[in-house]
Amino acid sequence: MIDDILDQTEQRLKIAHTILSELQLFERWRAFGTPILVGAVAYGLAMAADIDMEIYCDVPRIEDGFAILRDCAMHPNVRKARFGNYLDQQDEGLYWRLVYRTADEIDWKIDMWSLRRDHPGPCAAQLVEPLRQALTPETRRAILELKALMQNGSIPHHPSIDIYRAVIDGGVRTSAELETWLELHPRPFLTFWKPGLNNVSSV
Repeated sequence: MIDDILDQTEQRLKIAHTILSELQLFERWRAFGTPILVGAVAYGLAMAADIDMEIYCDVPRIEDGFAILRDCAMHPNVRKARFGNYLDQQDEGLYWRLVYRTADEIDWKIDMWSLRRDHPGPCAAQLVEPLRQALTPETRRAILELKALMQNGSIPHHPSIDIYRAVIDGGVRTSAELETWLELHPRPFLTFWKPGLNNVSSV
């Protein structure tokens, strides 16, 4: 099973980077800020058809993001585009989404946040290197196994950040351990968690 999971993840990563290249998202966003790949693709933990980016700007501007959406929407594989203004809410940013349909009829969701360079956080970019450095072959395998169980509906859905916390800081390896650990270790909606930052007990 695990070989299939690892193979699936590697395939997901290849597709994700192909989509980023086809849409030239990094090149387009560099005209307005500093784009950073975040989320599961950045960590090498891709299981779902999702890509996440954060773009750090001097001033996030609605017109800049719509220029990106306009140009990307011309690509024949882009099926949907979305915008949200959350500058006055907890996220303090502008949200953009593209949906890209691959040849095998899978819709990839591309979430992008344009944020101020001095954003107070927490920001996903702050987690990329600490998480990549903390991962071992064992913890990567455990995370992917739990993600696969969530994806096929075998266990309740949890945000990926909770899977990472439970496996890395809590020593969780099974679905039963996961539910117990998360019940004992809730987190706020926005979290500054990084691997090893908190002295969290295991199950």
